Amino acid sequence: MNTMKKSSRAQFLEIVNAHISLRDQAKKYDPAMVKVAMDIKDGRLQLADAAYYSIKFAGNRANIDMFETQDAKEIGITNVTQSKLQKDRLFLCNRIILLAAEIDGDLPDSDSQLKKTIKQTNFDSIKKVAGLQNGVFSLVANKKTIIDERPMQEFVTDNNLMTNLGTYYLESPRFIRDDEEFEFNIELGDDAPEKTLVKVVLAGTVTIPA
Repeated sequence: MNTMKKSSRAQFLEIVNAHISLRDQAKKYDPAMVKVAMDIKDGRLQLADAAYYSIKFAGNRANIDMFETQDAKEIGITNVTQSKLQKDRLFLCNRIILLAAEIDGDLPDSDSQLKKTIKQTNFDSIKKVAGLQNGVFSLVANKKTIIDERPMQEFVTDNNLMTNLGTYYLESPRFIRDDEEFEFNIELGDDAPEKTLVKVVLAGTVTIPA
């Protein structure tokens, strides 16, 4: 049950500390993970809750790339630049939140108006936008697939009182490093309704300088 899930912080420490144990047993380990564990222990790094988000206009599109290399940080639109984390960050993603909405009234007639509309939109379950729940999603980091074409139905948590709306927990939480481009892609069987907006949030724990 979700109430028994480990926090992303606990999962982070468990993974990096396991590499210290492997090193001490003269087994194969990741030196980068050992360094992170030691930097946390020595107070050079600390852990913080993190959420990396992006909102995209998805009207009349069947393929939606939520993080793109031309993206630039803009509050209310995305906090990710060029599909990468800030320098010197190591992020453990343990859950993904996906929400959607449809624009009220006429479509904005310029990029600036679209951004203004996005910033004022209240997002809700993807179930409320026709066709979204029948698509698939994938998560890729450093050209390696973390999640491969999983059903969007995973984000329909409307009747689950134990889980926040639109939240999917990764069965195997994965690290994303600061030098890696990452992608979250949505594929639909048909084009999304013409006024569709989609919001994704990658949530978990990240290292920051102490």
